Amino acid sequence: MDDFVKDYYALPSAGERLRFLEHAEQELPRPENEKVLCALLKKLLHARFGAHPARPHATDAFLAAFLSLRVTFQRDSGFLSRGKQKAEVLRTFAALLLPDFLIEPFSNNPAYPALLRAEWADFADTLFRTCLRDPAYRTRVFGLLPMSDEMTADRIRGEVRQLFRELPARFSLQRETAPLLSVMEERLAAVIGS
Repeated sequence: MDDFVKDYYALPSAGERLRFLEHAEQELPRPENEKVLCALLKKLLHARFGAHPARPHATDAFLAAFLSLRVTFQRDSGFLSRGKQKAEVLRTFAALLLPDFLIEPFSNNPAYPALLRAEWADFADTLFRTCLRDPAYRTRVFGLLPMSDEMTADRIRGEVRQLFRELPARFSLQRETAPLLSVMEERLAAVIGS
């Protein structure tokens, strides 16, 4: 991955990333490939954090999509609601910018697939680290009993399997979601271990 992109993803917040990109755009002698990367990263930033990513509490659309998938997976209510559930799943996968679910391509630039994978990896790292630190996520029995690190890791692995393997399989979408699943599993192994 390009050093410019690594520096970008090293920044912890959407606001800092936006300022980094704006600063990079204002520098005059920028290589052409960095200008292209800057434009694509800005587009991804706005897709993930909305029109105003610098706001302190900007909503992470990827996290919202993940939570929506959790609800949809748990709410499998049988044959009669399959159409509605599939529509929710398709909408959610579009919010995660999976190319097969978008009405029009996000970008045709050859650098875009690698940047999208980097954005997914950043989201996965943030999600997994947050789950590992969050006392509410690390409890069971109505929040009364804390889980061990191993149980927390198993819970995260289970959710990744359910949401990115089992849920797409309900609707025969495994091929379309395979790129995101591979990133999630790769980052899960890097953050938690196998």
